[in-house]
Amino acid sequence: MRVVAVTGASGYVGGLLVARLIADPEVEEVLTLDLHPPHHAVPEGVTFYRRDICEPGLGDLLRRHRVEGLVHAAFVLHATPRQLAWMERSNLQGTANVLRAAVEARVKRVVVLSSTTVYGAWPDNPVPLTEAHPPRPNPDYPYGVHKGRLEEMCRALEEDHPEIACAVLRPPGIVGPHFHGPLADLWRRRWAILIDGGRAPGQFVHEADVVDLILRALRAGARGVFNATPDDWLPWREIWTQAGKQPLNLPWPVARRFFGLVWRLGLFEGATHPAQVGLARFPFVASNERARRELGWRPRRSTVEAIRTFTRGSK
Repeated sequence: MRVVAVTGASGYVGGLLVARLIADPEVEEVLTLDLHPPHHAVPEGVTFYRRDICEPGLGDLLRRHRVEGLVHAAFVLHATPRQLAWMERSNLQGTANVLRAAVEARVKRVVVLSSTTVYGAWPDNPVPLTEAHPPRPNPDYPYGVHKGRLEEMCRALEEDHPEIACAVLRPPGIVGPHFHGPLADLWRRRWAILIDGGRAPGQFVHEADVVDLILRALRAGARGVFNATPDDWLPWREIWTQAGKQPLNLPWPVARRFFGLVWRLGLFEGATHPAQVGLARFPFVASNERARRELGWRPRRSTVEAIRTFTRGSK
């Protein structure tokens, strides 16, 4: 592909992806879109547009640059109570507009970042989950619900426009040395919250492994859903203990009230939504077997190794 577009290009994963695309000799131009300007000077081969993905005219822009591949990585993960409407607009209306633009511009390949939160954290979930398991996001967690709606849009896109190869990737929490934001600020503390003893399994994937899978899916013209998970999962207590954190156990009723208050006060930029904390109560870990088999993807780091690359750089 000669021209690739990236939404959310100034964000965490988007920025790392752009750096990899620039280094690809087969890519001549990277079209980047974000509400926020990039943190560094725009390098040669990159064209940046400061743009709201909900705005009209996106299809004309993609067509003008003759975009062949599109990665949609522009999503709002955290929101305070006052920001929920904006979060929903950006995540849902924005995604619909991006996919519509891809159709208008006749983009050949689309990769969209979803999340394992579409499975929901439920006591009857199998361990591990596969892509054959139906999405069942927790209804009180806006981000998971939005990702579930996003995947419905992608399924409709492939049904209505089979000429477009659309791949949906489901990572768990993404972490690495470049991880930043309100949740990263919380993780820099010496302690880590456990819910009900931290017995449920959890997993994290390294940022570089996610970017590698995005590129593989894009180059292969992959279709359908792929879990973007590491090879392992561990109980939350073991994850945080091995990462060098001091576990602080809270019963769920106490944690729900405490984090609900913190979230309603608008602290930590909405990163303490009680439903997000509640995900640690039950399993929603997933297998990466399909991505390994069909795309040849091999994540290089385990759950704990991924977290350690962040915690070591945060000291």
